[in-house]
Amino acid sequence: MSKAKTENYWTFLGGKPIFGESTEKAVIREYKEETGINLEIDRLISVTENFFEMDGCQWHEYIFFYLLKDTNDLLKVSEEEHTILDHKDVIYKWFGLDDFMKMDIRPYCAKKIIKDLPKQIIHIVNNEI
Repeated sequence: MSKAKTENYWTFLGGKPIFGESTEKAVIREYKEETGINLEIDRLISVTENFFEMDGCQWHEYIFFYLLKDTNDLLKVSEEEHTILDHKDVIYKWFGLDDFMKMDIRPYCAKKIIKDLPKQIIHIVNNEI
């Protein structure tokens, strides 16, 4: 999970695809840019339409939640916080499921997705406005 050092809530690492880049390639590239670690995609678990408000503006984003594999076993749950490599004002940390379920996570629907870990791709419309 990641968060700006000035925020109280956590969100997922990630970012936007470059024009012409698939979401699969974008998520692998973003994790590499942000953590320095190569991950692999296991499968797509959710496509989420997220409506939210931030800094007085309303937003509609599409989130592709992928189940990722750490084939090199480099990511460990720990107390240690790390700085995002390409955003020095953002930190990331790996959490166990019990701690994750107690945290303030955005979007809010992410807890259900992670807890249930659907076997088929699900579509969620999440309205936080």
